[in-house]
Amino acid sequence: MRIKRILFFFSVILFGILLVQINQTRQLKVQYETTKADYKKQQVNHQVKQKIVSKPDIQRTNLSSSQTRVRQFIDLVQNNKATEYFSLLADYTNSKVINELTNTLAPSVQNSNLAHYDVPVVAVNKQWDNKADFIVIAKSDVQSVAWRVTYDVTNQKVTDVARLPLKGAFDNEK
Repeated sequence: MRIKRILFFFSVILFGILLVQINQTRQLKVQYETTKADYKKQQVNHQVKQKIVSKPDIQRTNLSSSQTRVRQFIDLVQNNKATEYFSLLADYTNSKVINELTNTLAPSVQNSNLAHYDVPVVAVNKQWDNKADFIVIAKSDVQSVAWRVTYDVTNQKVTDVARLPLKGAFDNEK
């Protein structure tokens, strides 16, 4: 009788342990599935980042050619009349940016036949995926003008332009 009670007691304990294990198995399965999905996402992100990091020469070349195109773009904007933008800037940007330049930004800039602007600084502000954000300074004898230019590296087009306030005189000799 006593052995039956001990066996019954152990079987109840073993049955309880079995129920706990079955419950934990379900929870572990759910946890495994979510972890597996997170791992796949991280693997894709890692491949993208590895692709970006593994080809710095290509990025540097793209960035260098982008800086040259942005320099040419701002040079054309600063040294030509707003009425000539559609014909001159068609290769550099879309009509939305040209309209914005013609209607809002260009009239506030003094560009006459006497003032010639040089573009001494084209600096990378941010770079992400296939876009680069540049800060550009155009300088003449009379004034200096700062621009923020967003450039699509893949399509080689300027996608956004904004004038920035420039306080004081800009001197690139310092």
